Amino acid sequence: MIKQLLVSTLAIAASMTISATTIKVWEGNTQLKGWSDNVSVPASEFTTASEGSKLVVNITVDMTLDPTINYTNLGVKTNTDGWPELDGTGFQNPTGTDASWDLNATAASQLKNTGLIIQGQNIVVTSVDLITAEDIDPNILFEGELVISGWNSGATINPSKLNAGDAIKYTFSAPGSADGQVLVKNSSWANLLGTAKIGYSDMATGSVVVGVTEEILQNANGSIFVQGDGGCTITKVERIPDAFNPTNVICYGERACGANVFTVIPEGTSKLSVVFAKMPTWAQICDNSWTALHSNDEATTVENSDGSVTMTFSITAEDIAKINNAKELVVNSDQKFISLNYPGAESAIESIEANDTNAPVEYFNLQGIRVANPENGIFIRRQGDQVSKVRM
Repeated sequence: MIKQLLVSTLAIAASMTISATTIKVWEGNTQLKGWSDNVSVPASEFTTASEGSKLVVNITVDMTLDPTINYTNLGVKTNTDGWPELDGTGFQNPTGTDASWDLNATAASQLKNTGLIIQGQNIVVTSVDLITAEDIDPNILFEGELVISGWNSGATINPSKLNAGDAIKYTFSAPGSADGQVLVKNSSWANLLGTAKIGYSDMATGSVVVGVTEEILQNANGSIFVQGDGGCTITKVERIPDAFNPTNVICYGERACGANVFTVIPEGTSKLSVVFAKMPTWAQICDNSWTALHSNDEATTVENSDGSVTMTFSITAEDIAKINNAKELVVNSDQKFISLNYPGAESAIESIEANDTNAPVEYFNLQGIRVANPENGIFIRRQGDQVSKVRM
């Protein structure tokens, strides 16, 4: 069931197209008194920039900021060493409420890869707009050709564009070398909690999904990007809205097993469950040194209707301490895993009592939460003492 939901959600997710429009990429109130002042806008805000787009800086002129001069200055630059000007642009001396620059292909690429620095004199910057040159899909977070090699990084996205339950889909045109890997990072360059390592076997499928959990959103710290080695090529990063139910989910997205999962387990947790794509011959929960903490012969195993298998492992306080010390564990098996979870959905569903044969029809999600208007998923249907699972 869980595997089918993953496949069907990604297959039917509709992309909404927006006509050429103004996108506000920054808003604030920053005084540019002189060259030591600047406004910085991250690359993640310019994923839709292209040749023909227009960059607009909305301003207020304030000649009192530097009374030693009787003019204004305003320039747009790349956020790289030395802050060189965006290609094809130049300084302006605005006297009105905005200044704008038409972007050529190189300037658009510079914004997408490095972000923007704005410098000037006697200017207060209030907002920055990007006017797109063509129709855009707001769910496209990155599009280009990023080769991951030598532990470089890129494909930065803004977590404010994501919600728990969304999926980030990375499209790979080439998987690179067999020993290659990609890690999802936060703005502090730490492995992003709630994600799993992406290996060669995952990239070789052509696309990889990273489910957005609450832990991811709490630990992104302003940006999400990838870093790795091996020569794989990422061509697109897109948001799949409402791809899964994030309740009790630690990590979501099919991976070849032997994958490192980065997380912190709450103290007092007694069980972890892993959903595998198929029945594994063997399975282990390991610490980050690949020492097995628990194996399948200790687990409770349930075969799901779609062919996937849920194994639930009991864990101890000592296990939690080992995992949390490294903020990492390893799911190891001979089958791919779909998600790592805190068990609870089954007990929540079982708590739905049926006590009135004449009661109206009620629907609940798989966590036992009542749903008024069920659609696009699998739900628990209850009418009186009749309880069943249905697809809507």
